[in-house]
Amino acid sequence: MLNQKTITLVLVLTVLGLAVCSSGFANEKRSIDGITKEFVPGEDSGFFYTIKKGDTLWDLSQKFYNSEWDWPGLWELNNDIKNPHWIYPGRKIRIFLKERAPLKPKVVEVKKLPKKVPVKVKPSFSFSEMDKVGFIRKSEQESLGEVIKEQDGNLMMSKDDIIYIKPSGEGTLVPGRDYHIFTADKVKEKIDKKTFTGIKHLIKARVKILEHKVSYATAVITHSYRPVGSGDMVMDYFKRDSVLTVEEKPAPIDARIVCSEDNHMMINDYIIAFIDKGKDRVKPGEIYSVLRKNELKDNSLWPQKKTNQQIKLEDLESGKLIVLHTEDISSTVMILSSKYAISPNDMVN
Repeated sequence: MLNQKTITLVLVLTVLGLAVCSSGFANEKRSIDGITKEFVPGEDSGFFYTIKKGDTLWDLSQKFYNSEWDWPGLWELNNDIKNPHWIYPGRKIRIFLKERAPLKPKVVEVKKLPKKVPVKVKPSFSFSEMDKVGFIRKSEQESLGEVIKEQDGNLMMSKDDIIYIKPSGEGTLVPGRDYHIFTADKVKEKIDKKTFTGIKHLIKARVKILEHKVSYATAVITHSYRPVGSGDMVMDYFKRDSVLTVEEKPAPIDARIVCSEDNHMMINDYIIAFIDKGKDRVKPGEIYSVLRKNELKDNSLWPQKKTNQQIKLEDLESGKLIVLHTEDISSTVMILSSKYAISPNDMVN
């Protein structure tokens, strides 16, 4: 029979054996580089790491793999993490050693979007002073009143001046409303063996009616384009669109330059002028070439030729213009560029 000492020794050895065996199933915790890592015996491909407050997959990738760009692989190997932007303190994640289990980036299926059909955007032309450009009509615009004088007796009236207006009786000058001050002059030009006639309206200023008395109204000049004088007329204010959609290749027209707004003999860049085609043929925003006839009228260089036949030379392009405003018999244009000085009767096409 076993004595008491023998029984005690067997019990001790049994307990020690169980402890050793059970340690094979327990995780081993070691501190390496100041980081507590929980290793699993028999698993040499990595370890568990307990997430702390402030940790992100980006930071942990930098910490363990020296590259923040490995975070997709870290997410892939911990597929229980649903959202890589949300990891919580106290949760354990598996950190695999790179040499044993290379991290593979998470493959995200990218849906192909339908190709967008490119939209052709037409260029635009902006002119902030569109309201002040004049126009030519067949008949004169009806006047609502006539400028009498400036409050302090100035002969030439300009911005911020207070003026007196005598109503014409053809309409009402409403306090608070804007109106144009204008003049009207007859235009008579010989255009390609024909005579063009019309009434040129020149916009001088914009005014706001202050008060309407029994026999006159007071107004303030809010915008001055040219000096206003006694006898100038009043008409309704009409606002034009200051931005035009440009049409660079409209259908050809056979038009002529009638005159410029201020009767220049030679018309150059940015000068406002008029052509003899109206709204039935052209529209604002269209760009046309200005041409000059290139004629050889003298055949004296060839005396042996006794014919009067002239040599037809190609017309010279002298500039470009854009249509700003259209009326019944004419259109207001701006000269955009000029190689040569442009003159009345030059062709527009």
